[in-house]
Amino acid sequence: MKKSVRNSRRGLANSWWVVLGLVVLLTACTVEESEEPVGSDDTVETAPSEHGDWQDPGLVDRSGAPIEVPTPGPATGRTLDVTDFGADPDPDSQDDAPAIRAALEAAEPGDEVLLPAGTYDLRSTDPADESANIVLRSGVDLRGEGQERTVLLTSLDGEDDSRVIRGSGVHDVIVADFTITSRYEGPLGDDTKDGDASGGPMYGIYLGAHEGQASSRVLVENLNIRKFERHGISVKASREVTLSGNYISEATAVGPGGQGYGIAIEGSRDQRDPDAPNDSRHNVVIGNTFDGRHLRHAILLQFPTHNNLVAENTIVGSHLDAIDLHGEGEYLNEIRNNTVIGGQRAGIALGNSGGAKNKHDASGPGNWVHSNDLIGNRQGILVILGTPDTLIEDNRITAGEDSKVGIEVRNAPGTELQGNRITGGTDEFWAIRLSKDRGTDGRGKGIPSGIRIEHNVIRQAANGIKIDAGKDLSIIENVVDGIEGDKLRVADGIEVMSGSAQ
Repeated sequence: MKKSVRNSRRGLANSWWVVLGLVVLLTACTVEESEEPVGSDDTVETAPSEHGDWQDPGLVDRSGAPIEVPTPGPATGRTLDVTDFGADPDPDSQDDAPAIRAALEAAEPGDEVLLPAGTYDLRSTDPADESANIVLRSGVDLRGEGQERTVLLTSLDGEDDSRVIRGSGVHDVIVADFTITSRYEGPLGDDTKDGDASGGPMYGIYLGAHEGQASSRVLVENLNIRKFERHGISVKASREVTLSGNYISEATAVGPGGQGYGIAIEGSRDQRDPDAPNDSRHNVVIGNTFDGRHLRHAILLQFPTHNNLVAENTIVGSHLDAIDLHGEGEYLNEIRNNTVIGGQRAGIALGNSGGAKNKHDASGPGNWVHSNDLIGNRQGILVILGTPDTLIEDNRITAGEDSKVGIEVRNAPGTELQGNRITGGTDEFWAIRLSKDRGTDGRGKGIPSGIRIEHNVIRQAANGIKIDAGKDLSIIENVVDGIEGDKLRVADGIEVMSGSAQ
């Protein structure tokens, strides 16, 4: 990210368990931490920081000019009631899926298919796609009569790639105002190492490309999605998809390999051409709510998806990093004004050490993380494994009893921390920490370099700033006061350019 762009864009102790009516009891888990001072050697080459001629983060075009992501307007044609096609809104009817499919087939672009209040039993899959109960059509909306009044109840249960609703290469579609759930009655996901847990459909809603053409101009709003195995909402190789006002909870599994994600925005694994018709960009995840007690990650960005916005979401708890840029080159995304409370790992993380099939490491360059409220998470913000050029500014971080660090930077060249406010914590909590990155199977190993820590405010915290490793470090004009322990601790042999601190 250009320095000029960065400069132009600068602008609860016991009660944090209760937010928006959610009550979450969380347990701590351990993460590997470096304890010994490390010098400037023993590094490996970081991920490349090129990202073509896209230079600025968030919802902008190539030139950096702001854009407005288009969303479909209200339906202008007919309203087709699924009960007129034979659907029965009473619970435990025979199979309502054929009637819903018939209504969609009869609709024309501009029409709306209406699901009146009731419960619709989905017992069969589309004749042309045995993986999906319902297949969307371009230009045709699918709408219920309220998030809790209209319920789609699927019988899908662990089938490979199964999805309640699929849209491939669709455009100008609204999906809104109902619940998606399943007949699964087993335990919900609570073990991140259990790869055998499963139940319900793999995906609630799956939006992707068809013959290389992205889905686009799709609005998914006011849905309640629960009792799924992999992703509540999955958006892959698509653009201009807006996800708003949805409530996601109760994944049936949170194990490795992609289970238990609330919302996932993904590029294509090998797609790095921003001119391709399925380049993943300009998607918006805004104003959604996540009960993370049975989610591995609430919001995840993966593969080279770029210039997306994740904003104004509320996440209470999650087993792993709540908002996760998953270490496959995600770049120039904007993460702002989210509230993340009581996560067992990081509130926001860039870079990921996992991956059995796809070996994760660094996120891409130029991501912008700002103006978030991060309360009682084990780590507020974590940047690792060579993720370059991240701007972290104006976040408000409040530590809880199990919190370990406010902002932790490992191998993350060019990271800037500006104007963040950090408070709270007990015993060994540090507001800001720079430490060695041990890497993962040889990937991403290194130390912090080119890090700038400026104008942050650390008050009433257990400890201030700890530098265990790094080179080319600047600590300038931070405010550190009311600290119970050390204001600043720098390991022997590490040079830091410093300015005034109060």
